[in-house]
Amino acid sequence: MQPNQPITLHDYYRAFGSLSGLLAGVFAAFPLISHFLFPESIAAYGFPPLGNIEALARIGVVVFALAATYFAFFARSPRPSGNRARVSASIGIAVFFFLLYTGLFMRFVRTIGVPSSGTQVQVSIGFTRTDFAEVNFNGISDWEMLRDRGPEEEQIWKLWTPKSILIARLALYVAYCLSLLSLVAAFSWGVLYQLEETRTKNQP
Repeated sequence: MQPNQPITLHDYYRAFGSLSGLLAGVFAAFPLISHFLFPESIAAYGFPPLGNIEALARIGVVVFALAATYFAFFARSPRPSGNRARVSASIGIAVFFFLLYTGLFMRFVRTIGVPSSGTQVQVSIGFTRTDFAEVNFNGISDWEMLRDRGPEEEQIWKLWTPKSILIARLALYVAYCLSLLSLVAAFSWGVLYQLEETRTKNQP
């Protein structure tokens, strides 16, 4: 790239071999990486447990993350200082949504032991119990209910109302997505910042 030429989309993606670009790529692929590398007992730390829709949700957030790198290019600042400010703002947003996700995780995700296999599974629940659960498990904790009925999806939908499950899982997914996408955008703007800095230094 010549010093006075504008950064092209091709230049931008070629620069993803830098540290900032590699970090953007790692976070973009993290929902899939965690699926293959994390054991089931801690899988929810890499991606929220969303029941039957989880596989599609993982693919969706990876697609959104790739789109975030594209968005970052067209939302770039013409000045290196502007892209640096975008990096700082995006990291701040990522921290906020990560803290929100952490709170939602503590409220709606339960880790349940499976004695038959000696393992643990993590599931997400709702915030309102069904009449069945209120009658049969009044005063019983979420963990005890799930240990008694089992952590299968069928039992979760029997113990918590569909509306509360859907809202809880959507909240988990949105907070997770916004945290991860903010990080991807931050590192993508970092790539642009480095490119602009390199071009500035190469100017006569």
